[in-house]
Amino acid sequence: MNLLAAFFRMVRYPNLIYIALTQFLLQYCVVEPVLLNSGAEPSLSFPHFLMLCISTILVAAGGYIINDYFDINIDLVNKPDKMIVDKIINRRWAMAWHTILNMAGVSMGFLVAFQIGQFYLGFVQVFCTLLLWFYSTSFKRQVLIGNVVISLLTALSVVVVGFYERQIYESFEAIMSFEGRKLIKIIGVYALFAFVLSMIREIVKDLEDMIGDSKDGCRTIPIVWGVKKAKRFTMGMMFLLAILLLVILIVTFSKGWYVAAGYILLFVLFPFIWFVQKPFMSAYQPEHYHRISTWIKVVMLTGILSMIFFKIML
Repeated sequence: MNLLAAFFRMVRYPNLIYIALTQFLLQYCVVEPVLLNSGAEPSLSFPHFLMLCISTILVAAGGYIINDYFDINIDLVNKPDKMIVDKIINRRWAMAWHTILNMAGVSMGFLVAFQIGQFYLGFVQVFCTLLLWFYSTSFKRQVLIGNVVISLLTALSVVVVGFYERQIYESFEAIMSFEGRKLIKIIGVYALFAFVLSMIREIVKDLEDMIGDSKDGCRTIPIVWGVKKAKRFTMGMMFLLAILLLVILIVTFSKGWYVAAGYILLFVLFPFIWFVQKPFMSAYQPEHYHRISTWIKVVMLTGILSMIFFKIML
């Protein structure tokens, strides 16, 4: 494997594409149509939005690198054949790239915030950078807190687009306007979907990686609570997500958005129940959990793509 390919694997380029796709669809299929329909303009021009998106991607890439840096002992047990840091890219270069990507991402975030006159918004990227650092060094080895942190950051990658929209940050009156309330509702639903689905995937990954995690002294949910309790907790979260998707399906159908409702049923709710929830009940080996984790990513993608219907129907 050459260094460039190794670098892209180290920064989890498919996940970065997920982030970029989420933000682009939210901005141009949800935020822009809602505002244009009311005669308003989005706060971010395309260059500013592109800078915000790149800023988020750079910070996330830095987070993946530092996570691998501190996970070397775990990865030697769980996935030795997939290791990049310390096998292909040495630790010093990994740390250097982590620093470069974080500095670039935070600087770009402050630049966008400054240019739209809301300098304090730049601290959102600083907050994310710090959370990712403490997650890799400490939080991920503690029961529940690591899962919550990653899930919050996943939801934040959705919400951050709304933070930079004046209908949300400008004033209380702007928030309470028709457009403001509509944006908050839509962004809130997608953020909640991302948070719960990410929580489920994080616990599934903990179940998959129990052997390596236990040898490194991690106190993940399956290790501390036991596999049975961890699975019950996860099944409870799966049930909540299925209810959320069912409510979204009913609301979408009641609005007459029949094609969107059919999409949610066939490509989001059904695969979640059939390929995630159902096999999870009988899963007990790492390969079972790995397959379920992959399907969770598929459901995340189909959920993200549902934003396209707002562009068509708003």
